[in-house]
Order: sequence, then structure tokens, then C-alpha cells
Amino acid sequence: MSREHPSLPTSNPPASLPTPHSSHSFWHSEPSPLLLGHRSTRTLPRTADIVIIGSGITGTSAAHHILASTAPATNTHTLNVVMLEAREACWGATGRNGGHCQPLLFESPHDPSIGRFELANFHALQHLIADKQIDCEFVPQPGVRAIMSQHHLDEAATALEIMKTTAPDLRSMLRLVTDKAELASYRIPTAKGAVVTTLAARMWPYKFVSRLLCDLLTSPTLPSGGTFNLQTLTPATALTPTPTAEGGGWTVQTPRGSIHAQRVILATNAYTSHLLPSFADLIVPCRGQMSALHPLPSLQGEKRLKTSLGFLGDGLDDYLIQRPNERGGHLMFGGGRQEGTKSVGVTDDSVVDAPTEHYLRTKLVSAFDLPEGKDDPATMFEAVNVWSGIMGSSRDERPWVGPVPDQDGVFLAAGYTGHGMPNTWLCGKAVAEMAVASLSGGGGGGGVVGEEGEEEEVVMAGLLPESYRLTRERMERAAKSESVEEKDWAEMRRGGGRSSGRSGSGSGLERVPSGYA
Repeated sequence: MSREHPSLPTSNPPASLPTPHSSHSFWHSEPSPLLLGHRSTRTLPRTADIVIIGSGITGTSAAHHILASTAPATNTHTLNVVMLEAREACWGATGRNGGHCQPLLFESPHDPSIGRFELANFHALQHLIADKQIDCEFVPQPGVRAIMSQHHLDEAATALEIMKTTAPDLRSMLRLVTDKAELASYRIPTAKGAVVTTLAARMWPYKFVSRLLCDLLTSPTLPSGGTFNLQTLTPATALTPTPTAEGGGWTVQTPRGSIHAQRVILATNAYTSHLLPSFADLIVPCRGQMSALHPLPSLQGEKRLKTSLGFLGDGLDDYLIQRPNERGGHLMFGGGRQEGTKSVGVTDDSVVDAPTEHYLRTKLVSAFDLPEGKDDPATMFEAVNVWSGIMGSSRDERPWVGPVPDQDGVFLAAGYTGHGMPNTWLCGKAVAEMAVASLSGGGGGGGVVGEEGEEEEVVMAGLLPESYRLTRERMERAAKSESVEEKDWAEMRRGGGRSSGRSGSGSGLERVPSGYA
């Protein structure tokens, strides 16, 4: 295909490791004392049955379903699991996102398995949080997708019409609103329309993950009978296959030494290509920005937001929740990449972009048509924190879940394109099921499933959409498609934005990796 913009890269280098230092996320303002600097053993274990790289929701889900589930995947022996984290636990995208969990049921009208999977993920989180009484501010509430451009509104209407045939069960949960008075009641008087659902939630993601990790670390005995060892501040720098004569499997290299594992689960999202260079053009890092804002008087008390919000338009994909009144009522507002500098291909989350920060502190005044803005057009929100985080943009807009071709024993769950909250928990479960099931086939790398193995059973069991499945054919197909940079540049140009770095949803609805929904 011809390239619209000759300065865009033809290929990407492998991602770097996470930067040693990062901007200060509001979600890290109450860190777990147990997890800070945690190393279950002073020295790195020499061996493990399974090494999980990454301690966000995906990696934590994998560990939970291997070790703490009351019905763990079938295996012939108890498993020793080691989790490696380059920085502090849950210090990547999960600890930097918008706290916004909304299944986007209408974005894949021709493939309802995706919407049903996101819905199942939502309910799985809801039930686990209730069952374990996790204090993570999880509050179910309506979700409103404010649509700011006419062509996006037309596309949403078309998708909802298609769903009457392809997914009437999901369609019944959605409502298209265009009445101006009703839009104003949702605090979005400037929107062209909105898609409204009762199924959304707000939460404190770090507290969710930290509670589960602490449970794994402090339980006298785990339901599976296995063991869990967390090693923070221990980046995985390389993976090398271990010769069969030495037991097979993989050697994971770190600055503190190496660890041998029969299976490796990569929950590395944006940083995946650092360990798997073949994914450099398939999962591309993209920096997003978040803010925690003190509410203005017109958004305090009973005037607070009653829904979560997303804003969709040309070059626009912002997102917003409001924390509980009794805990500050902060507006957790993210997005604004169209106002900032280059973001695609960027892995440095120590940087906060000044133009984007200004956008985040001012945009809601006009979007909500707040009275404070009428009194003073220069009104800005006071920011408690502004920070950045790195998302993993998938070239074909779908997560990659399963065994990595030609690397027997390595499993991946990554590439959420800024839409991880309704996907990561069950993607972590699915990849855990695959890895554990492969161990029952025998020791070493040779016993791992192929492309017609356990991962197909997971798909057939309804645990994973077929389009999420990692196969060699999918990798080859995606490599021939439009790149993340090309899609991003086209969408930013349409919206008049200045930065590079957006990707569409494949449905025509242009969901872009603005930030961690």
C-alpha cells in the first residue's frame, strides 16, 4: 500500500525496558508496604515451574488462576511460580490507567464474541471483588460514550443496527441517545449523541492487584498447594532456550542472575518486543497521560457525576470517572494525546507532556459547559497529580493471547490498545490455563501445545475470542496490514491533532489507545 506520510517509520525497534523512574501516579499514593521493594527471597530462585514476567492485572490474574483459584487448571504436581517485575509491583499501565472499566459492546458488531468476553471479564472482576471484599472503590454505574463527531455517530448507529441481528443480547444493553435534553442530563450538552449502557464501573486498579498479590504472598497454604515468589526491581532482560540435555524450558536472564523455568508467561504489554523482537511491529508502545483533578463546585456533592464517561471524536478518545465524594471526589481524567507531542513508539513514562496537561485541566470546563467557565473563561481545574503511562497498541487492534510460535514454552497475553480493563483479567486466566495444561503433556519445551492444542480448547470453551488467539498465520496477516503509526497519523490528521500515535478499532468506530479504559 502507498504510505500517506513518508516520515513514518517502516519498522520499529524492539521496545526498551521500563524506565527506572516514572511520573507519580495518583493510584500509587497509597502503596502497599508489603509490596514496595518486595523480594520473597533475598536471592533470585534458580528454578521455577512457571515464571510470570509482569505484575499488572494480566500477570496477577495468571498467578491467581494457577495458585489461588479453588479450581485451578489440571496439572500433575504442585507448581512453583516466580513473578518478575522490572520496577515496583503494579507500577506499569495497570497502576497508571484511568480506573475506568467499560465493556465496549458495540465496537465489534460483526464479532459478538468480543463483547461477550468483555462482559464476562466485567462480571468476573465484580464477583471476585465482592467475594474477597477488596477495598478498591469498585462501583458499578452506567457508562456513557459521548460521541463528538457526526461520522462517529453514524457509525455507532450502524453498529447498533447490525447488532440487532448478530448480538441481540448485547444490543438490549445499549441505548443510542441523541435528544439534547437527555444529553444535557448526562452532562454532555456539546455531544452529537451518546451510547449508554448500564454496565460500567470505576475502580482503583492498583488496590485490586496489590490485594491479590498480598494474598498470594501471605497465605500459609495456597489452594493449589504451590508456591509464589515475587521479585520486584528485577527486569527480565532476555529469554534463551535451555538445551534439552539440561532439562529443556527457558532461561530468563536478569541483572541479578538467571532463572530456569519450564514455562514462561509474558504479561509485558507495551514492552513485549524487548523479549520478543518479532513483535516490534505487532505491539507498539504508546504513551498516554492521566490526571487527578479537584472537582470544581459545580461537580461536588450531589452535583457529582453519576456515570463514567468516554469522549469519542475525530482524533479524540478521552475518558473520565469520579472518585467517591467521601474520598475526595477527584475527577480521574485521561486522554488528550491529540494535543501533545509524539507518543507512539515512546516508552518513557517519567515525562509529563505540558500541552496535554493543560488540555486535561481545562477541557472539561467547556465539554460540560460548566458555570465556572462562563464566569471566567480561563478557569482551570487544580491537579492533584498528572502522570503518564505506556500502553501496548496491537497492530490488528486485538490482544495477543497464547503460545508464541517457534518458542515452545513461552506464552503471551498482551496488546490491549488502551482497553485493558475489560480484557486483562480473563486473558490472564486463559494464558494460565494454556501454560498449566501444557505442563501435563510432559517436561521440557517439547511437551508444549502447538497451534491446534490447548489454546484451541480454551477458545472452544468460550474463554477467549478466536480473534485474540496468537497464531503464526495471524502474525503474518497483521504484518501485512496498515501499521499502528499509519492508522494513528490518519486519525490524528482527521482530528487536527499534533501528535503521532493512534490506532483504530477495526469496526470503523476508531477506538484509539488514548488511555487504559
